Amino acid sequence: MKNVACLVCGSPLSVRAARGRKSNKPFLMLVCPRDGRHFRGFINDAGYVREVLSRLDDRVISEKADE
Repeated sequence: MKNVACLVCGSPLSVRAARGRKSNKPFLMLVCPRDGRHFRGFINDAGYVREVLSRLDDRVISEKADE
């Protein structure tokens, strides 16, 4: 997977799962790890977010099973 770089400093962006303050709907946030003011982007497509979170859950479950 290719890293997406911050437009200001060039650091690879971090991806976080989050929830809307009012809607409580899940979304993915891309943020600059050096300074969150540099870049913040949001992915709100419900189907895509659900798919990514499902893959993360599957990965966490399989890692716990390997322990």
